[in-house]
Amino acid sequence: MNIDNIGDKMNNLDVYLKSRHDFVNQFQLLYTYKQLGKDEEVNSLLDELYKDLKQEQLFLNAPCRKFVRDVFEHKISTSGSKWTFEIECSNHNYYQNNLELADNILLEIYQYLKTMIKSQQDDIQIRLCLNVEEEFVILDVFLNELTLSDNQLKTMFSDYNFEILSGNDNAKEIEFFININELEV
Repeated sequence: MNIDNIGDKMNNLDVYLKSRHDFVNQFQLLYTYKQLGKDEEVNSLLDELYKDLKQEQLFLNAPCRKFVRDVFEHKISTSGSKWTFEIECSNHNYYQNNLELADNILLEIYQYLKTMIKSQQDDIQIRLCLNVEEEFVILDVFLNELTLSDNQLKTMFSDYNFEILSGNDNAKEIEFFININELEV
């Protein structure tokens, strides 16, 4: 990180350099595969990059603006972490309304998650998936290198409807259920 930073915040140059570094790494891998004549690997990596970029763009444009802003401010401030985003919605009639209604709860949950992530090492994998249904918004979170026990997670998120889907000593997948009917007044 650049020494001109104030606190833990990255300045614009740091953000640019980090983004450029990530892009150059992906490009070098593609170029190496191309030079070796590994067309199948090139196509596979391009498909994966396209899918990841498309999902990240959908996530960036999601109508839960406070949550998205906090996630990306955090993403930009971390180094060495791999972030993956997904949004699923089977019916777009309630997509906008449900994500707007769930925004504050998503933000609260993420702020708790951020404290866990900050206490971990930089080299982590984070997957955030929003599944928008007619009556629920579901936030599915995968974190590797998470040292909290299931009981600690249950205590931390006792105010929320959630389920620990999987977990071992180093990784956890947690699913949070936000009931839209409880949010509408």
